[in-house]
Amino acid sequence: MGIGDYLIDGTEILLAHTAKKGTGKEPESLVEHSDLVLHYVDKLSEHNGLAAAIQRTVANLTVQDEPLTLATQYWVAKCFRQAIYLHDLGKINPVFQKKKMCNQQIEKLSLPGDSTHALLSALLYLDIYLTELDTVEFPGANSSVGSFMKQVLYVFAYVISRHHTYLANIEEPDGEETSFEKQLQLLQKKIQRYPGYVHYYRYKERLCSREIIAEMLKSRYQRFTDTHSPFPFYVLAKLLYSTMAACDFYATYAYDTEKSLEFQYFSKKQELRPVLETFQNTEIYRGVQELRNNPQNTTLSPINRLRSALFLDTEKELLRNMDKQLYYLEAPTGSGKTYMSINLGLKLLNSELRLNKLIYVFPFNALIEQTKLTLDKIFPDELRNQYPMPVINSITPIISKKEEAAETGNGETEPEFDYKSVLLQRQMLQYPVMLTSHVNFFNYLFGLGRESNLAFTHLCNSVVILDEIQSYKNAIWKEIIYFLQSFAKLLNMKIIIMSATLPNWDSLVAGESDTCSLVTEREQYFQNPLFRNRVQLHFELLDKKVITEEDLLAEVLQKLKTRQAQGKSTRLLIEFITKGAARSFYRCLQSAKLDIPLFELTGDDSNLLRKEVLQQLGKDEKDNFCRPDAIVVATQVIEAGVDIDMDIGFKDISMIDSEEQFLGRINRSCLRPDCHAYFFNMVKTTMIYRDDQRTAYDLQDEACQLLLQEKDFRGFYQLIMKKINAERQKANPKNWSYFTASVQQLQFKDVEKTMQLITEKQYTLFIAHEVTCKNRDGEVEQLDGAQVWEEFKSLLADKKMEYATRIVKLSQIKEKMAYFTFNYGIQHSFKQTIPQNYTEVVGSLYYVPNGERFMELDQNTGAKKFNRQAYTDEGMSLLL
Repeated sequence: MGIGDYLIDGTEILLAHTAKKGTGKEPESLVEHSDLVLHYVDKLSEHNGLAAAIQRTVANLTVQDEPLTLATQYWVAKCFRQAIYLHDLGKINPVFQKKKMCNQQIEKLSLPGDSTHALLSALLYLDIYLTELDTVEFPGANSSVGSFMKQVLYVFAYVISRHHTYLANIEEPDGEETSFEKQLQLLQKKIQRYPGYVHYYRYKERLCSREIIAEMLKSRYQRFTDTHSPFPFYVLAKLLYSTMAACDFYATYAYDTEKSLEFQYFSKKQELRPVLETFQNTEIYRGVQELRNNPQNTTLSPINRLRSALFLDTEKELLRNMDKQLYYLEAPTGSGKTYMSINLGLKLLNSELRLNKLIYVFPFNALIEQTKLTLDKIFPDELRNQYPMPVINSITPIISKKEEAAETGNGETEPEFDYKSVLLQRQMLQYPVMLTSHVNFFNYLFGLGRESNLAFTHLCNSVVILDEIQSYKNAIWKEIIYFLQSFAKLLNMKIIIMSATLPNWDSLVAGESDTCSLVTEREQYFQNPLFRNRVQLHFELLDKKVITEEDLLAEVLQKLKTRQAQGKSTRLLIEFITKGAARSFYRCLQSAKLDIPLFELTGDDSNLLRKEVLQQLGKDEKDNFCRPDAIVVATQVIEAGVDIDMDIGFKDISMIDSEEQFLGRINRSCLRPDCHAYFFNMVKTTMIYRDDQRTAYDLQDEACQLLLQEKDFRGFYQLIMKKINAERQKANPKNWSYFTASVQQLQFKDVEKTMQLITEKQYTLFIAHEVTCKNRDGEVEQLDGAQVWEEFKSLLADKKMEYATRIVKLSQIKEKMAYFTFNYGIQHSFKQTIPQNYTEVVGSLYYVPNGERFMELDQNTGAKKFNRQAYTDEGMSLLL
């Protein structure tokens, strides 16, 4: 039935949107808007597999372990679609029409001033479909199906009621947030008292004469018992909320701009061909082809032959297992995982599986930037203009320099910049290739807000590459693998999980897992001397139990002296697990006045300093080190995503997978002999990694030393998985059944809280000082932190500026702000420190004026470093 069939005659006067004054545009009727929303549902189904995802998800619902009959599945799918179509039905509210739409054609009715519409839409939806449910039969269905259908309608109505806000716990108890059930009861009582609220509803007499909630509960069946499958039901609810919000946005954008936003996906194979051909024309791919076509007479070097063999093996295994949903790519450091993953992603996109976009997900911005540089080298500018490959994170501007020129009028032939279109593309993941952070990705999957959920429905038909997953919070590995399998299966996603230290999560999943290991002959590569003997490991410093700073300094200086006596250049990396220990040792080396460039890399460094340091530690155009001799003191920010290649390493021990990630920074090219790593113990690991099962095993145990030498991470992770499974079976709130219950009961807040990757309170200092940097054109410019801060505040305060315009402009200013912002307050102890020295607070940003006194010049790079100790000391003096 069309929306008009639920309304009395003459209701074409009811409006959904009105144009801004001065545009001369006609208002949009409720019928027009609802039809347009449904048009975009159909468009998502055609271009992004939405209808198939709904069908798969509904088909995977079970009641008392029995699947739904086809007739029952059809009815649920229909109610899903109608929930989206009718989500604005509550706009028939005469008060809404008068107050919000300024509709002069509405009859005068004596009503209180409630102009809301979302909850009314939910109530009307329940009235319509509970009535229909009474007349529907489901032949062959389970006896509990009728009650379950009421539960489905209740959930769909709840989603309708929240389409302008966020997803809370669906069974929130009465209190500060009145429960949805209570809200429906109160609204119906109001309507029974003031029937004029539903004057335009064709079935208002029926609505006023029934008790909807009582009907929902008249059977003995209680909502949200353990009779239905939890994960598919959760996915179905999220998919409805996301699709409803997204299609509402699309329709509103189309009315506002009189434009239709086209999807930028690889929807046809011919669209992928230029990208595929460009990748296959790279030097690395041609080398792989040489091995494929003529393995006996290849001219490849031994290391490149080994890399190419692994490249071909992973491709072969993928093509043999295209029916799987999750793939494990475990490959040694230096084996070329990035190129392998691009190849695997393109193979999947070029298959017959209707996959149309590639999403890279990384735990660190450094990894995002590094992979973006790789993509930019492979694919030329003109191809990336045709097939955008943007970075989507909080510090990357939404628009390009070319688009900025168009917006400011400097581009002579450029069209007017469309802020709304660009923002929508970003919010809806409207790109064929994207790079984003794991925090962003988990926000798409588990976030509560409307904007964070816009992306969820667009994840259908995606190839997702998750890098360095061992960095994900250990306590929720079991939850992650269950959810990833559900999302992949139901949304038609192919997920490639890759790392040099890859935990195989299959043992965390009960029953049969839908995964595939792409490296079947693991030992052939990990035990190959080119990878295995890349770095010689030394554990004798662990005999000291806890090493002092003085003893460590003596060891470092001795190694430097020995290499210098041998006439060898030395690139030396020393890693600590706290910023304080790193800074203290950095000061010791400064005092030693060594004739070698000294660098420090920690989480306290700005993006500018990090880039300058990495450039100095990198190679020139002839592939020679810019600094043949260098010492780097670092924290664990160095472990993944930092592309440096050192000769000697010293590391404070933590967890075995962290040790291997550290080793990945030494002899990364696998081409230099005589490279060594020395492990010591200075800071207690459990102070840093609380609630992580991996801390039970470290290099003070000879068995763990052997695991690291043999690269036997599977053996290590088997021990961890056993501990995780045992922990989740204990009779406490961490028991697995508690979590599955919260998923089944659609406690969205509780699920989101559980799935947070970063739980510590984050504080960010904005330290106003002078910065010299290069802009996007490579020109040197001076930035004044105080001016950048004022520009940021001005944008936030400009309420007249359109939302889309402000968000895009804020994304541009945030790129500059990254030069002045520093994380603060996360101390590696049970005591947490908040900033004390600041003048303004905006959100989690603490503004520190005249900040030059907290910055010190780094002589090697010319950039400025944040002196945390100076800031903390001054803050403490203010308290005394």
